[in-house]
Amino acid sequence: MLVVLFFLVPFALTIWMSFFDWPTFGQPEPVGLANYADLLQQSRFGDAVVFTLTYTVITSVVGIALSLGLALLVRPRFFGRTASRAALFAPVTIGFVPAGLLWLSMSNARTGILPWIAQQLGLASSDVDWFAEPSSTLAIVVIMTVWKTAGLAMLVLLIGMDSISPEIYEAARLDGANAWHTLTRITLPLIAKPLSLVILITVTTTFLAFDQFYTMTKGGPDGSTVTVVYYLYNAAFVSFDRGYAAAIAVVIVAIMAVFTVIQVRLQRGKAAS
Repeated sequence: MLVVLFFLVPFALTIWMSFFDWPTFGQPEPVGLANYADLLQQSRFGDAVVFTLTYTVITSVVGIALSLGLALLVRPRFFGRTASRAALFAPVTIGFVPAGLLWLSMSNARTGILPWIAQQLGLASSDVDWFAEPSSTLAIVVIMTVWKTAGLAMLVLLIGMDSISPEIYEAARLDGANAWHTLTRITLPLIAKPLSLVILITVTTTFLAFDQFYTMTKGGPDGSTVTVVYYLYNAAFVSFDRGYAAAIAVVIVAIMAVFTVIQVRLQRGKAAS
């Protein structure tokens, strides 16, 4: 019932709106598939899709690899393990808006600590503005997102690793397995389900990114960091083209549904084999 009330009904209304020219004032007028045709013809939407996919791939690969590394690092027993886990998980408790504002402040060319550290290490000049170039802007947002989200993925992977029997590792050690073989032939196959969940959550949340770009880049420089959700926001609340925005939302949901189906089928195929 809740799924119908809070997802299916709003999504059905969104699909219905996408077939109308829906002004802020006045009566909606049916336009058929015109909004979808406009969407396919808009180069800015294509640019937003390409940028979003680029950001999603980079952030997901870096974030998942880092989360796996952190999980392996803090899994063994050592003094301060609990404190280390808590410190790594702490950024997850911060919202994307305050996290974005924090990193925006730290990355400020004049007053930020990060440019100062880069200057002291000889990695950047004193007059560099990291938000003036698309590549450096993307890098900062990726780093912030990974810093913000890696702790949750680490925790999920840790739970999966802790469910593996120590006897399996002991048998592998007696058979002469090195660290790489233990990781690739024991740990990763046995945490396939938690890892699949991490991949699904990471890709989904990254593809739907909005808050960090709204607070840190405003889509700049020159519109180079506009994600599909940011594009949807501009259409709905800046241009007030509600019917067009509804069409964008339908396309975004369709893309995420395709990815989810592929992910589920791949996971089922691995389980069956």
